[in-house]
Amino acid sequence: MYLRMVFPGRWLIDISGQMRTDIRKRIFNIHNENDFLETALELFKYQYDNNIVYQAFIKALGKTPDLINTLENIPFLPVEFFRNHNVVTGDFPPEKIFQSSGTTGVIPGKHYVYDLSLYEESFIKTFNLFYGDPKGYLIIALLPSYIERDGSSLVYMADKLIKLSLNPNSGFYKANVAIQ
Repeated sequence: MYLRMVFPGRWLIDISGQMRTDIRKRIFNIHNENDFLETALELFKYQYDNNIVYQAFIKALGKTPDLINTLENIPFLPVEFFRNHNVVTGDFPPEKIFQSSGTTGVIPGKHYVYDLSLYEESFIKTFNLFYGDPKGYLIIALLPSYIERDGSSLVYMADKLIKLSLNPNSGFYKANVAIQ
């Protein structure tokens, strides 16, 4: 529960494009609900101050950071913003750009990732928290439509977890056949 709001690669970058090490340490060392609340509120204020798209959205809602003091009050950007805006914190060349599937002819949303190591650390630690070490799992990914599409964050995560699995049958499958 405590890691649910940590969106890898999207939140923790300062204006120069460098992630604040103190915040990175904190998000991966949350031990209780109070730690989570404090970190989430700090990240909200950081995003407000450094992400121009998010700041404009908050202002359009008629809110200010000083009025936000609970998790329930933190506004989330609608998914459409990731389709129509360049949602980034700071000015940096992304290490990776993930795209949503763009189902039913909709413009795909984009997720600009500055630091893939943060992204990977986030989903691997979350997997470990809820399920345990991926080494002990058979991980089968049934993602036929995603595999053909470049830029899927889901395929990226599944691929990393499959590689961490020690089970030789872990892999991507399509129609009961392993994909090499």
